[in-house]
Parts: sequence; structure tokens; C-alpha cells
Amino acid sequence: RGLPLLMAQLGGVSDMVLLAGELTDRAWLAELAASLGKIPLRLVEHAELGYGGPLRKEGTAAVAEALSGGGRTVLWAHNLSVGRNLPLLLALPGLCAAAGAELWMQHHDWWWDGRWERWADWLALGVDSLDEALRLSVPTGPGIRHFCVNAADLPALRSVDPGAVWTGVPLPDMRPPPAAETAVARAWLMEKSGGRPVWLAPVRALRRKNLAEALWLAKAAEVCLVTTGGASSAEELPAWRALQETAARHRLAFCPGVLAAGASGPSVPALIAAADAVVVTSLREGFGLPYLEAAALERPLLARITPENSANLKPLGCGIHGYHSLPFPGDFARPGPPPAALLPRELRDLPSPAPVRDFGALALPAQLEILTSRNAPVFQPAVPRWPAAARRRACPPFFLSPPPACPAAPSTLRQETEHRLAFWLTHSLLHPPLTADR
Repeated sequence: RGLPLLMAQLGGVSDMVLLAGELTDRAWLAELAASLGKIPLRLVEHAELGYGGPLRKEGTAAVAEALSGGGRTVLWAHNLSVGRNLPLLLALPGLCAAAGAELWMQHHDWWWDGRWERWADWLALGVDSLDEALRLSVPTGPGIRHFCVNAADLPALRSVDPGAVWTGVPLPDMRPPPAAETAVARAWLMEKSGGRPVWLAPVRALRRKNLAEALWLAKAAEVCLVTTGGASSAEELPAWRALQETAARHRLAFCPGVLAAGASGPSVPALIAAADAVVVTSLREGFGLPYLEAAALERPLLARITPENSANLKPLGCGIHGYHSLPFPGDFARPGPPPAALLPRELRDLPSPAPVRDFGALALPAQLEILTSRNAPVFQPAVPRWPAAARRRACPPFFLSPPPACPAAPSTLRQETEHRLAFWLTHSLLHPPLTADR
């Protein structure tokens, strides 16, 4: 949805190249190609271009061939700085420069924002300096442009590339579904919940989604919590199963993963429109689409408000009802920080951050103990403010530069890294599970 809008505003591009490890939805590719109009779209599909694929001569040759079409060729690199394929991240600037192509890098997540297990990947490539890894993550040079979807990322990104811009994330047409579709979704939810009012968490089962907190708040409000997605990886399964087993053992009103693993059911917009409220308790929530979806569909919302979401939502004039932290009753021991070997040496001697007395900062076992034995505060969800102008536009503005929420003094990538590390250290749900060899 975003790429056609970028092309329309920038102009002059002769063809666009995308890379993929594998593509399972050919209809999506055809729709994207059609939305670009007269700009040809070329896909390079190769196993070495996917998550974690080692990049060898065959993969680089396939990319180089795709970039040699002449004209103003642009390679669109989506979220490479999350660090899932570091060899590709390192190779693309040189491949584009050699072919005379431009490299446009879109940033949504970062490997230094809680994904510290990626540091071992940098070390394996011979990069043992944090500043060098940051420099390589955000390359600069002729023909390289940077775009970020989160306004909170812009100050640090502009310290490297002053021309970086915030694009936002364009929403699809989120007008409420037809009344008949909503009624079907409502009946489906009532069957799942046993007739109880429903709070819907339209998220996957990731630890950072902090779903024990959502269940604690739903329990206090005497409603059923329904989640749409299931665990997205094997490492998320133990925590997800522990939450489900605890809820079942204590007979909590919880319907987990109703659309997981391709389960049939109403669409997510229809479920949002049919729910009594939407609840989003994530410690990290990317751009904040669930907040905007609840606002666009005029459903009551109860949500954690994070700095990242605030920076994105304020420029749109979207006001939400939520809380910044949730104090917990009693004293609970906090697990120690993850092993120092996970971190670059430059960050191991930073002062320990002050402890945070917040339910979301606890490890899952402590959360489950509170969930099953203590009373939660009772919050009343409220319909978010969604300006009529934004509803007519149906998507956030592109190239709002700088966003009103952008701080006047930009931070550096190193400063931003240290800031995000402090948050990560004080929130156990963000830590990777420890395995026998770590």
C-alpha cells in the first residue's frame, strides 16, 4: 500500500526491484505490480535472500542481474536493519553502486531494539564494534535513501542521513463492515465466549504483546479475552502454552488464537467491529496499527501507550484512551539480566537502569501468579478520536517532514541504542528464552 504512494510523490523511477527468500502469495505480487502502474516490478526470488539465508555467489549474481536493466532502477529493501540477513544487508550497497541502481531502505524494526541475540551474527561476520555495526546497518552514499514508518525513529536516523523521512503506514479502507457481516462476526464471537462480552486483542502470541496483562484486565472487567493469532515461532511456544494452561486451570474467560494456523472465521476488521472493545497491552507495537484500526472502526479501545505509538498517532490527530504503566500489588523478585555475552562490549558496563514497578516489567511466572491471585484495576475502554479528515483520506500522510512529535535535537544511533537497551533490560518479556547452550 505504501510503495505506490511513494512512487506517485517521487516520480522518475523506471523500474522497481524486490527481493524475496520465497513468495507464497502470487496474487499479492500481481496486485502490487498493478498498483505501480507503468513502473515495471521485478522480483528476485532466491533462498539466500530470505531470513537467515547465507549469501553466496549465486544469490549475489541473481541480484546483480536484476539491477542491470538500465534507466533509474530502484531496489526497495524492506526492513533489512532488523538483522535477519546481515550478509544481504552488507552486500546491497555495493551491488547497487556497481549497477548504477538506487537503494531505498525502509525501516520498521531494528536489531538493537531488543534483538540482542543478533549480536552473535555480527561477531560471526567479523564485526566486533558496536559503532561499526550501527554504521553498516544504516549505510549512506549516493543513491541510498532511508524511510522510517515510526516517527520516533526519525531523529536518530537523521543523525546519519539528514534526508531521511517519516512515511507512516497507509491504512486500507477501514470503514466499518456491512451490518450483516458484523452481525455474523458478533454471533461467532458470542459462541466462542459463551455469551460473555468480548475484548479482542488483534495480535499474534508474542511475549512482547504482554497478553497476561490483557487477560488480567479482562478478568477484572468480567469479560472474555479473545486473541486472533497464535505463536509465530518455536521459541514463543512455551510462554504461550503456559498462559493458556494457566487460564484453563483457573477457568478464566479466554479464547486464544481464534484465527491461528489458518483457522476459518470472520475477518479481523469484522471481529474488531463486532467486539465490545479492543485491548492492546503490547510493550512494543511497531507503528500501532491496532490503535488506528480501533479508531477507524469506532470501537472502544484500552491500550498501553508507548513513546513510539505516541509519536506516530499525535501527528494524525488520533487520541487514544490508555495507560503508560500498570503498578502491581506485592513484592516479586525480578530475574537477573540476560548474560552479558549477548551484548556488545561497549554496552556491558553501562549503569544498571532503575527498576520499574510495572506489571509489564515482570517475568511471565510472576505475571501469572498475580493474574490468578490478585485483583486488577478496572479500566473503562473509550472510543479513540479519529479526525474526519483522516477518515476521508483513509491513510496517514506521507512525507510529514518533520512530524510535529519529532524532538528538536536529534539523538545519535548510539544514544538511541543505549536508551532502548535500558528499556529492554527492565522488561523481562523482551528477553530471548535462555537455552541450554546460552
